[in-house]
Amino acid sequence: MGLKSVTSDPNPTEARRIMVVDDNESIRDFLHHFFSMEGLPAEIIGSPHRALDLFRSAPQEYTLLLTDCEMPGMTGLELACEVRKLRADLPMIIFSTSVTVLGERRFLNQGFMEALPKPVALTRLREAVRGAMVKNSSPALRLRRPSRQPQSEPA
Repeated sequence: MGLKSVTSDPNPTEARRIMVVDDNESIRDFLHHFFSMEGLPAEIIGSPHRALDLFRSAPQEYTLLLTDCEMPGMTGLELACEVRKLRADLPMIIFSTSVTVLGERRFLNQGFMEALPKPVALTRLREAVRGAMVKNSSPALRLRRPSRQPQSEPA
C-alpha cells in the first residue's frame, strides 16, 4: 500500500497536488499512469488511514481528493467526512464500483463534485478532474506535460 508521487514541475509555488486514494494496486498503477500522462501533480495512496494522516499534516497542500469508496478500515465516504472537517472547500470525486451499484446521485448528495463508476472511460475521468480544477482555479493543476519522470515513495 505504497505512496506514489507524480510531479510535473518542481516549482515550489505550485506545490499543491491531487490526493488519490485506492486500495487496489492495479487501479493505483492506472491512476499513476493517467496523472503522469496528464502532467498533473498527484499523490497516489493505498490506504485511507495513511491518506488522512498525510492530509492532516498539510491540508492546504491539496487541491482535489479522488477516492475509492470501499476500502479496508475506512470507506471513501468516511475519509471525505474527515477531510471536510479540515477543508470544507476541497473538491472531491468518488471513483468506485459502488457508483454503478448505488447510483451517482447518492454520492453527489453527499457532497462529491463527481461520482465516477469503475471502470471509467479516460475521457470521463479527464473531464471530471478538469472540471474540479476549473472550479478550484488552482494554477498548480493547469494541464501541462511532465518536466521530469514520476517518482515513487515508500508508504
